[in-house]
Amino acid sequence: MKNSYRIFGLAMGAVMMFCQAQAALAEDVRLSGAASVVADLVAPHQVAVEKASGIKLLVDKSNAGKGLIDLIDGKCDAAMASASLEATVKAAKSAGLVKPVPDLKMHVLATSEVVFIVHPRNTVKTLSWEQIRDIHTGKVTNWKELGGRDIPITVYTDAKASATRGLIKQVVMANSEYAPSARAVDFVKEVNDRVALDESGIGGLGRGFVDPGKVNIVDTRKIERPLGFITVGAPSVKVQKVMDAFKAASAR
Repeated sequence: MKNSYRIFGLAMGAVMMFCQAQAALAEDVRLSGAASVVADLVAPHQVAVEKASGIKLLVDKSNAGKGLIDLIDGKCDAAMASASLEATVKAAKSAGLVKPVPDLKMHVLATSEVVFIVHPRNTVKTLSWEQIRDIHTGKVTNWKELGGRDIPITVYTDAKASATRGLIKQVVMANSEYAPSARAVDFVKEVNDRVALDESGIGGLGRGFVDPGKVNIVDTRKIERPLGFITVGAPSVKVQKVMDAFKAASAR
């Protein structure tokens, strides 16, 4: 009888341990938003962060505007953003945000760089921010005006709901509007791909999306941007735990 009780006790203990393990696995954090944050921060450290925090990450990669809308709609625990809070809110409004903006908090976890790229056969290697602004607003429309060949300039940008596009507009273009001829793509990596096929092209994107074998990076002033999460109010305990793990992982 004692052996039976002992076996029963061991079995119950195993069941409880299994249930606890399942409960731990069931805890997750939903992230939605900027592809740049996924590429430069989340993807490189996801395994380490999940191991350190004990929390599973459910990642929806799109753009910062959509991510912020998902956050406000309660579809994620944190929105991923690769620009200032101001630029991200503007991106969300471009993506169709109509609800009132709640008390949002931006948590910067790392930084990265935005660069401008041209086709390898483009002889223009250096541009000032003023020249980049004039290109993107349509004031300068031909590469010969900048010492290049006599071909029209084609501007490629990330999606209108992208924080990268908003950052360029805010920091480099001094909030001037993009020319109507600027071509917005669906995904940021497409900026690299389009410019690689178009001798007239130029585009701004995160350095992590640049394929140096297909395009050239223009020499200009450095454009640093934040990579982080946005929460409504203070982050929850589990989101804070994940953020702490990302900070530790990216600092190594």
